[in-house]
Amino acid sequence: MMQNSIKYQIKKKLNRLNKQIQLNNNLPLSVIQYDETDIINCLDTLTRGWPTIGKEVQNVEKKIQKLLKTKNAIMLNSGGSANFLIFYLLTSVYAKKNHKLKPGDEVITPAVTWSTTVAPIIQNNLTPVLVDVNLSTYDINIELIEKSITKKTRAIMLVHPLGQVCEMERILNICRKYNLLLIEDNCESIGAKYKNKFSGTFGLFSSISMYQSHHISSVEGGLILTDNNYYADILRSMRANGWLREVTNEKIRKKFISENKNIDQSFMFPYIGFNLKPTDMAAALVLKQIDKLNSFISIRQKAAKNLISGLKKYNKFLILPQNINNIKNSWFTFPITVKPNNKFNKNELVDFLTKKKIANRPIIAGNIAEQPFLKKFKFKNSILKNSKLIMKSGFFIGLHHKLYKKNTNYILSVFNTFFKNKI
Repeated sequence: MMQNSIKYQIKKKLNRLNKQIQLNNNLPLSVIQYDETDIINCLDTLTRGWPTIGKEVQNVEKKIQKLLKTKNAIMLNSGGSANFLIFYLLTSVYAKKNHKLKPGDEVITPAVTWSTTVAPIIQNNLTPVLVDVNLSTYDINIELIEKSITKKTRAIMLVHPLGQVCEMERILNICRKYNLLLIEDNCESIGAKYKNKFSGTFGLFSSISMYQSHHISSVEGGLILTDNNYYADILRSMRANGWLREVTNEKIRKKFISENKNIDQSFMFPYIGFNLKPTDMAAALVLKQIDKLNSFISIRQKAAKNLISGLKKYNKFLILPQNINNIKNSWFTFPITVKPNNKFNKNELVDFLTKKKIANRPIIAGNIAEQPFLKKFKFKNSILKNSKLIMKSGFFIGLHHKLYKKNTNYILSVFNTFFKNKI
């Protein structure tokens, strides 16, 4: 009875929040993905006496493995931690000879990205090579990848941006041609597909974020995907201080135990590690959201279609996102870049949207080469013409699973008013 009462109160508060958004045309960048059942499941882990990493984490990993058709999903405390641990592993003593990255090795990555795509490359004594991106899709310019390859190039840190998927067939051919490792930052594009294969399942490793504003949310949380069982076992241990108890391979476990009989196996640390563990609280919150992911994406796709259709008459002034053949976009946000013109600039447009309660923000971190942190470290880049334009004139508005047709109609009406006044 008490649980039902608490559940009712939570549902009542969530409904009130949703009504405020709908009634006031207050359109945020993201909305809460979890419902009252998810919150109760999260709170229940506190009463079980073990809310840290445990069975709920394992349940999330199993669901993600099944959904995305990957052999291993390793949950961590964030997508940024996932990126860091991938590069730490590849530069460590545990990396296989043909995968080993050495100090100074170059890693190609797009210039329009998030800080924790590039930072782990630098933090592990590697050199990021920034490549320009395409307008409209914001993915890496494949024509420029080969031009950026040198004798030091060892890997591509790919980013599937804002729900979009890169053109994987050509990228995989480049990796095979030059013997490059492929790592996918899929933090923004869970559920997206290229030719019916999920983004994040092409490379040796990929990362996923389950941050508060993403498709599904554990508030803070991330995943590493890999089909490599050898690395998956090490990653499970490394996320949890290097603990033996996280090693699932029985043959490996027995080997460590037999070689270290003087150490209590309950407190044996066969690998160097970190505390990047997720909690069962976070896992319980997101667990049932995984089942809803496809429906969430379907709503996002309809909203994106309505916005593209309604805004295409302004193609002279706006670079709009687009649907690409062979790609199922999971639509993290709705990005727009203002073309150079003598009628208005980006700031005028986003100020108008803000006044009309349509939240907006820059596209990812813009041109990462212009961010102050990077200027303190060694990196390489070619001409970043599109990335600079995106930094200056790009923005996105929210695109989530509660953006209904009446909301997109309101957004279109605001754009129509702006353009009526300007042109």
